[in-house]
Amino acid sequence: MKNYPWHKKLMEKLLRSRETLPHALILKGRDGTGKLDFANRLAQSLLCESPHESGEACDACQACSWFANGLHPDFRKIEPEIDTSDSGKKSSRITIDLIRSLSAFTNMTTHRNGYRIILIHPADAMNLPAANALLKTLEEPPGKTLFILVTSRPNQLLPTMVSRCHALAMPFPKPAEGEAWLRENGITNPASFLAEAGHAPLAALQLASEDSSLKNRFLDEIGSSSLDPISVAETFHKTELSLILRWLQKWCHDLSSFAFSGKIRYFPDFSDRIRTVSTRMDRIGLARFQRKLCEAQRMSTHPVNARLFIEEMMLTYRALMDSQ
Repeated sequence: MKNYPWHKKLMEKLLRSRETLPHALILKGRDGTGKLDFANRLAQSLLCESPHESGEACDACQACSWFANGLHPDFRKIEPEIDTSDSGKKSSRITIDLIRSLSAFTNMTTHRNGYRIILIHPADAMNLPAANALLKTLEEPPGKTLFILVTSRPNQLLPTMVSRCHALAMPFPKPAEGEAWLRENGITNPASFLAEAGHAPLAALQLASEDSSLKNRFLDEIGSSSLDPISVAETFHKTELSLILRWLQKWCHDLSSFAFSGKIRYFPDFSDRIRTVSTRMDRIGLARFQRKLCEAQRMSTHPVNARLFIEEMMLTYRALMDSQ
């Protein structure tokens, strides 16, 4: 079970107070920082029968073995279920049936006379009936039961649910700490990947494992003074739309950021192109285009003609370059 250096102090703090923990925790923070791994490690440590002096799991006792194999009788993880009727696709929601399935679990005596732990991830995936069903349990929690809710979007949780939990903002590593961790994991150019990932180390590690040639080709195209929207649409229409839109959103963020503050966040390797393009951009139009990209990202999962979709985005973008 992974444990990250930027989580060490919080883990130690929680484990020191293991006998007085609240009945429900909300672990909130950005994607790519290891919230779920932290939640799993915390649960394992609380269930471990021979913890280290620090309180962390020993990884050797029977309880740790059960946990590692997903068999611990006092632990349940609730996540969006797999819909076997729809080609095995994973649902994006946690339904009321999943929450109701916890009833028997919470009413049983614990097998090891210790904690009973329920991890819900992502907590914001609960639909309204599911959230209301969980709320009833949180109002009268069974003894020695700990709920751990993990979320990147705490504003999507019911205010009444949040009020019954103890919310913790997950630590975010400093850039130097994130870079050091990436180097330890074999990444030779960590600063670039960390910047593109918004300084989220796990997201940066994922980016480093991917082939960046397609992304770089796309950025070369949209950073060119001779941008051809039709050619871009033809070249990239088979690429995942949400991915293209993510690249474009980050690129436009850098254009806007450089125009107003002289800073480049996501693509420092393309700083010369960004500086040049930024001087040609209609700033007000760029702000409107960024809002349009947010709407387009929501539409990207719907059935659309990818070629026309990309072409429209590129035509609008090029118009902003030609307006100056």
